[in-house]
Amino acid sequence: MDTTTETLVRPTSARPATALCVDDDREYLSAIERAFEDRDELQIRVETDPSAVPDRLDGVECLVSTVRPDGPDGRSLLRAVREVAPNVPFLFHSAVPFEEIDRDALWDGPTDYLEKGSGDSHMALLAYRIGRLVGQHRLTASARRCHEALEASREATLMVTPDGAVTFANNRLATELSASPAELRGREWTELLSEASIQRLRTEAFPVAADGWSWTGQTTLATDTDEPSSSRTTLSTLDDGSAILVFHELDRTDE
Repeated sequence: MDTTTETLVRPTSARPATALCVDDDREYLSAIERAFEDRDELQIRVETDPSAVPDRLDGVECLVSTVRPDGPDGRSLLRAVREVAPNVPFLFHSAVPFEEIDRDALWDGPTDYLEKGSGDSHMALLAYRIGRLVGQHRLTASARRCHEALEASREATLMVTPDGAVTFANNRLATELSASPAELRGREWTELLSEASIQRLRTEAFPVAADGWSWTGQTTLATDTDEPSSSRTTLSTLDDGSAILVFHELDRTDE
């Protein structure tokens, strides 16, 4: 007997979130499908057999399950899911009160809890919680990919918070400054460049970047050598106000 069904929502310009809902109550799953069928931002898949879940996780960004995480079935499901998709958010959606759940089991795998309910208001809350988990998951995955790309870049790269603290420096830049990436984190960005470059960035680069543009110009790193490292530098800002500086074609020369 086929235990799986899938409800597709109309596509939008933004990629819809995909959630897999697991419950042995087929009638309740049907209620979820009906509640979400007109939501463009969600694609709902449903499953009544927990053992089939690991094979249905392709493309899933949130797993919604009624299986108790502190019971043998729940622990088995969590292990199976984490082997296939270690980072997928897990929402425990159950009539079991939160106070009755073993907290260690809950936080070992699921990333959120919502007591089971019915009606439009509950379905709206369920949609919100799924969307929040998916948003966090996407943001974390994006940040991880960005970090890996910056780390692997051959260009010396620096990331700075809005208040001026270094949050990231890749190996290429750290080598140029005779330090390790860890030693550079937390320092002020002004400690890493020459006085003339600091003035240029403050008066030219940051105002341009604040208007949503990328700035490119010459800067010089404050190295410990007699020959400073000058480069063509690109500065741009992120939505949170952080700045990314990329130092292209570093060359030992006078500023």
